[in-house]
Amino acid sequence: MIRKILLSLLILIAATAAVEAAEEQKAEPIKDAPTFKERTANLAEIQAIRVGYGSGTIRIVADITKKVVFTESYAENPSRVIIDVKNAWLNPKVQREAELKSLAAKKLRVAQFDPTTVRIVIETMAEIHPFYLNGGAAAYRFVIDVGEFKEDAEKKSDPPKSEPPPSNEPTVKEIPSNVEIVDPEDEKLAKQRELELKEKRERELREQQEREKALKEQQERELKEKQEQELREQQEREKALKEQQERELKEKQEQEIREQREREKALKEQQERELKEKQEREKELKEQQERELKEQAKREKELKEQQEKELKEKREREIREQREREKALKEQAKREKKEKEKKDKEKKSKDKDDEKTVDTPFKDLEDDLNTLTNLRGKIIAIDPGHGGNDAGAIGPTGVMEKNVTLKVALELQKLLKAEGATVIMTRETDTTVSYKGAKASDIEELGARCEVANRAGADIFISIHADSFTRPEARGTTGYYYSKSTTGRGQKLADCIRRNLIEQLGTPSRGTQPCNFYVVKNTDMPATLIELGFISNKEEEKLLDSAEGVIKAAQGIFDGIEDYFG
Repeated sequence: MIRKILLSLLILIAATAAVEAAEEQKAEPIKDAPTFKERTANLAEIQAIRVGYGSGTIRIVADITKKVVFTESYAENPSRVIIDVKNAWLNPKVQREAELKSLAAKKLRVAQFDPTTVRIVIETMAEIHPFYLNGGAAAYRFVIDVGEFKEDAEKKSDPPKSEPPPSNEPTVKEIPSNVEIVDPEDEKLAKQRELELKEKRERELREQQEREKALKEQQERELKEKQEQELREQQEREKALKEQQERELKEKQEQEIREQREREKALKEQQERELKEKQEREKELKEQQERELKEQAKREKELKEQQEKELKEKREREIREQREREKALKEQAKREKKEKEKKDKEKKSKDKDDEKTVDTPFKDLEDDLNTLTNLRGKIIAIDPGHGGNDAGAIGPTGVMEKNVTLKVALELQKLLKAEGATVIMTRETDTTVSYKGAKASDIEELGARCEVANRAGADIFISIHADSFTRPEARGTTGYYYSKSTTGRGQKLADCIRRNLIEQLGTPSRGTQPCNFYVVKNTDMPATLIELGFISNKEEEKLLDSAEGVIKAAQGIFDGIEDYFG
């Protein structure tokens, strides 16, 4: 891990230096490129490199024109020593690479690392001892001993000023391409040196393995500690996030509860306002209805008083007319009597007897006329069903019920008046009865019809209708009455009229039936609702719409009324 970090730093530093160098080159004015001679004028030249083999050692000698600074570094996989010779350049004739025939080192590589540095790389696990010697093919020799013992290195740390005799130095030759150099020393010593070198390498390898193992364990510990640290941090972040989410959720829930309470409060206030407004409207409507009822009661009272007044005047007028007719009849009788007496002066006794016989028949005739009908002085209320905007039932050819009932009622009115009855009509034209007209409800319209009969103090109430059904073959005449009536005579009235209608019209009988119809239930006198026939039946529609049918229907009702009062 540390190695990777250092390598990354080196790459970053190199990249930064390259960028700065590029910027400096851009900033500097363009000059003529220097020649090779100018570039190498102040550099040391490495002219040749030779390799010499000793007992388990290798000596590498580089012929160089001047002493320069050098640096050492080490690398692994494979293990190698790197020597950078500064302010130097490598002659192109120098061989760049060679295999080394020794246990001390395996391979040698030489290259121009950069314009002012020559790099020498030796693949070895042994110790190296670089130093300079004067003289040779060039001004100086740069010597690298590989695999030398420490005692030998100490001896060479302070070499004599003059060169040692040739017999004490290892043989040094240029690197041949295919020639192996043999050590002149004893083979036993060489094996011993190789064994020691092998042990040293094994020891160094073990140490390297131990270092790598220790490094690996350290890296694993660091990684484990880092992972544990990251796990702890992650758990702390998760815990903090969870606490934050819980706080936010709690705040959100509290906010929602507050908003819900505010909405409920606003809704409650709105409902209270609406309820209050509704109560006020209902109060106003009730007051208005009470005012309208009072006004209606007042109008009805005035109308009743007016009708009673008109009825009283009508009765008084009829009485006066009756008295005048009776007076005229008596005067006529007296005139006839005087004429008769004048003609029969001669027979006074006989005239007196004739006068008695004449007065007695006239008196008996008047009494017989008065007792001939039971309708004189009776008040009969007739209600032609429907009217105005209410057409009632409509027949197959378009005949309306409201028109049939009105025609029959008007014809019946004539018959009753001719017999001295007082006839009260709820309507005499095609109109509604209620003062509200078309705006009146069904109950208001029916109530107005009952009110007309009740105010007049009628002796009986007859509501005329025509029946209807979805099946066109339905037919016949029906009489209806209210079974719970206090008078107890509604059934008799309905039955008398039904029987006489059947006799006149020739329609089938559907009987006399109890009902709960409004007009027969809310009148103070015996009442009936008569269904003349079925206007939905084509034959009965034709009969009821004809002049003959209207007369027969009116006559049948009239006969039934006479039977009721007889």
